[in-house]
Amino acid sequence: MEKSLLAIFLVMFTYCVSAQNKKWSVEANYPANVSKNDGDVELNGIIDLGIKYRFMDLGAVQLGAGLNTALLRNEDNFIYGGPGFENRKFNYEAKQILVQPKLFAELAIPGLARLKPQIALGYAVAVDDYYYNDGGNVEVDYSNTNGGLNLNLGISYDLSSRFFIQVQYDYLNVHKKGEETRNDQTYSYDFKEKIGLLKAGLGFRF
Repeated sequence: MEKSLLAIFLVMFTYCVSAQNKKWSVEANYPANVSKNDGDVELNGIIDLGIKYRFMDLGAVQLGAGLNTALLRNEDNFIYGGPGFENRKFNYEAKQILVQPKLFAELAIPGLARLKPQIALGYAVAVDDYYYNDGGNVEVDYSNTNGGLNLNLGISYDLSSRFFIQVQYDYLNVHKKGEETRNDQTYSYDFKEKIGLLKAGLGFRF
């Protein structure tokens, strides 16, 4: 049974890879955080992974759906002290996971078949996890999930019939609403955070 399933999988994989009409693509990007926020949380991009499916070919335009997931994080830990408060431990950890489903249009440029501009619109879900402790009287701990509009602009360049490189810009307008705990006290917050991500990476069509 296992051998039969493996054989079926290999046949399907070989068919997808050898197909001329490559509707699927996967990608791996580095997401540079170019947001200009005044808040305390500064996040560094780690990795962004994505998959796309092109379901309609209109000649000069291909329409499709895609899903990207990005990880951003930052942390800092050290021991500090002074007269009367030796060996205090500072601990700061922040992590954000972005889940970005979208619909996109991929354009064809006459005479420049390798270049493919793209525009996409979707809804981003931001999962935040934040902890801050200055080793003294201040401690903040919260975790929340929020969402908002996601606009994407990008361009890819085909290195071959399968591999491509790309650059994208994501603009996210995330409505953040919830509660956080500071020194055992609960505070409410309600604001919109504008997130900008500049992504560069490599993709594979199949």
